[in-house]
Amino acid sequence: MVAVLGFVSAVLFGASDFFGGLAAKRAPAIAVAGSANVVAAAVVAVAVAATGPIWSSSAVLWGIVAGVGGAIGTAGLYAVLAIGPMSVLSPTVAALYALLPAAVGIALGERLAPLGYAALVVVFVAGMLLAVTRETGGARVRPRVLALAVVAGVGFAGYIIAIDRAPDASGLIPLLVELVVGALLFVPLVLAREMRSPGSVTGALRTQSVLMQILGCGVLMAVGTILLVLGLQLGDLAVMSVLNSLYPLGTVALAMIVLRERLTAVQGIGIVLALAGSITIGLSA
Repeated sequence: MVAVLGFVSAVLFGASDFFGGLAAKRAPAIAVAGSANVVAAAVVAVAVAATGPIWSSSAVLWGIVAGVGGAIGTAGLYAVLAIGPMSVLSPTVAALYALLPAAVGIALGERLAPLGYAALVVVFVAGMLLAVTRETGGARVRPRVLALAVVAGVGFAGYIIAIDRAPDASGLIPLLVELVVGALLFVPLVLAREMRSPGSVTGALRTQSVLMQILGCGVLMAVGTILLVLGLQLGDLAVMSVLNSLYPLGTVALAMIVLRERLTAVQGIGIVLALAGSITIGLSA
C-alpha cells in the first residue's frame, strides 16, 4: 500500500510540475508557484474539513517549516523548468529530494529488509534516468542555474522531512498550513515583481490557458501531497522520499501525450526500473 501511495503521488507531482512548467514559460515562475499553492490550499482545506483531524501546536509548527521548504523548492524548480534543458538540473533536484530525507529516516532508526534497500537503490537510479532530458544545441549548465537546482532539491527535502515529523493524528493539517504559508511567502515576491515590471504578472495571469495550467498544477499538487502525507503516516520517510524522486515520470508521460515528445532509451530504461523497484518495495514492505 505504501509503495502504491508513493508511486502514484510521485506521478501526480510530476504531472503538476508539467503544467507548472508550461505556465512558467508565459508567466513569472513566482506567480505560478504562488497561485498553484492557493489552488492546492483550497482543495486541501476541503479535505481537512471533511476528515476532522486533531489540531496541535506541533502540527502547525512542522507545517510552517514544510511551507518554507516547499516554497523554496517549488519556486526554484519552476524557475529551472522555465530556463530550458534539464539533463543535469532535474536529476540534481531529484537526487537531493531522494537522498537527504532517506538519510534522515535511516539515521532516525528506520530499517528495511535487504531486498528493500536494493529496491530503493533501483528506484533511485530510475529517478535519475527519468529526469535526464535531451540537450538542445549543446547548451551549457551555468553555475547559477545549477545552484538554483540544488536549492530546489534541498527545499523539497526539508519539506518532506518536516511533513514526516508532524504527529500522525494531525492528519492533513500540516499540509494545509504548509500550503497557506507557501502562498503567503509568495505574495511579497509577486508584488515586488509586479512593481518592477508593471503588467508582467497581472497581464500573464489574465490569459485563459495560463490560468487553466495553474489550476491543473494546483489540483494535482493537492492530490499528490495528500497521498504523500498518507504514505508517510503509514510507512517510512526513506521509502516515500525515494519513491517520490520518481516524479519526473509524470512530467515525461504528459510531455509525450501533450507535446508529442519521444521517449528516450534512457527514460525507457528508467520507467522499467521504476516499476520493478516500486513493485519490489511493495512486496518487501
